[in-house]
Amino acid sequence: MGDGFRGVSSDQDGRFKSQEKKLFAKMKFPACFSTKVDMRKVHLEVLRPWVTKKVTVYIGTEDDIVINMVMAELEKEDEPDPRRMQVNLTGFLERNTGAFMGDLWGLCISAQENFKIEKGKAVKGMPQQLLKEKEDEIARINTELQERAKKIQDDQEKMRERAREFERQQEVDKEKMLRRQLEMQQEAMRRAEAKAEYEKLEVMEREKQRAEEDKERELRRKKDLEEREKGGTRE
Repeated sequence: MGDGFRGVSSDQDGRFKSQEKKLFAKMKFPACFSTKVDMRKVHLEVLRPWVTKKVTVYIGTEDDIVINMVMAELEKEDEPDPRRMQVNLTGFLERNTGAFMGDLWGLCISAQENFKIEKGKAVKGMPQQLLKEKEDEIARINTELQERAKKIQDDQEKMRERAREFERQQEVDKEKMLRRQLEMQQEAMRRAEAKAEYEKLEVMEREKQRAEEDKERELRRKKDLEEREKGGTRE
């Protein structure tokens, strides 16, 4: 009794490849498919965000099944056939499959070109486009951080200037208050001096009036004496 599984004969495999070749012959593929890519030289994980973004745009939703399928197609062979990938993905991406695969394979080629050996260790390459986008994103973030830092610095300077202006206004108000107090004191002193002078004049006037009254009384007294003396002489 068999184990329940049947293998694929060489004839069947040959027929499949023959049918695949006929299918490929009927389809149009991007010119970049002629360049082979060794996926061992490609940093595949950096492609996942790009794949996720593109699949979401084409399908209209973030479909994890399709995204994982794309990544699996890239990972299952060292040198995958992009034509076969396009055929396998057509059922999902439909008329957008050609554009998607052309862009994806171009990124893979760019990543392979950036593969290098550093200090005896292989460093998988990343697509130049994604590197540029990452550099632009970092530059944008740095610009935003600098602008935010400048705004914070400007706001702090404005706050310090308002504090200095408040202190200056307090000094001005304090000076005005002291000047007003001084003016009030001087006014009070002038009034006190005027009052004292008025009272002094009143005293002098009263003394003068009393002196005149005393003089007048003295004159009347002398006159009365003279009249009495004259009257006594006549007797």
